[in-house]
Amino acid sequence: MQRIYFILSIFFLSALYSFGQKQKDEPTTYLDDLSIGWRKDMDTLKFIAKSKSLAPIEIYFTEEKNQIELQSFILKPKDSIQLINYSGELPDSTFISRFKDSIRIGYFLGHQSLIEPDLDYLYRMPFKKRKKYEVSQSFNGKFSHNSLQSRYAIDFQLNVGEPVYAAREGTVVKVVDWFTKQGGKNLIHAANKIVILHSDGTLASYVHLDYKGSFVKEGEIVKKGQKIGISGVTGYTRGPHLHFVVRKERDIAIPIYFEGYKGKILKNGKRYKVIE
Repeated sequence: MQRIYFILSIFFLSALYSFGQKQKDEPTTYLDDLSIGWRKDMDTLKFIAKSKSLAPIEIYFTEEKNQIELQSFILKPKDSIQLINYSGELPDSTFISRFKDSIRIGYFLGHQSLIEPDLDYLYRMPFKKRKKYEVSQSFNGKFSHNSLQSRYAIDFQLNVGEPVYAAREGTVVKVVDWFTKQGGKNLIHAANKIVILHSDGTLASYVHLDYKGSFVKEGEIVKKGQKIGISGVTGYTRGPHLHFVVRKERDIAIPIYFEGYKGKILKNGKRYKVIE
């Protein structure tokens, strides 16, 4: 473990100024959930992470070559944490360059120790009453619902400008509403969205919202059935729709069911309505 910390320390020295910055050929995106960097304290350098989020955050270090996870940490909402210390003489730049690509820093909203998914909870359909909406892609969809992050996502065919409602009560922990474009995979991180933290620790994402299409702010507590935003066509999408997914730790999607459709998986091409 001491060797791991030594390697991490050297890597972080060179990675300090690149963390969270825009990479070449990537779309304009956001990394505003936390800040991370060195702080000098006497003869010790401390690597500190500070949360800007209202949700807990898991930070993890992975060895790039073998994809081996080295260590993870829980960063509490609006808190800070000391990840490592480095004491002693700093190595030269030649030695640093040997390790600059060795370690990957990643993070997720939420943490396994704080999440116990309520799989019996029945969600409200995230659209307005007295109208049926088609499901264009359900669980395990062939187009894009085939990864751990999206396996249980559901796409509802809402038109641009139609209202989006909270499927479950909770706290708004993220609002992204400044993107304007839609297109291919190069815009996968450029979708407007609202993320709501539930009482069981899970996080619901309402994605592809309209530009400035949010009616809520971060920190706001919303009720089930509350109007929270406007459907749009932003990010990686072929057309307007609402992408709705609930996730546990490490962005792993979980199966969800709706009021009036208990235990039923929504089917592609079928229309559904709000049932109270």
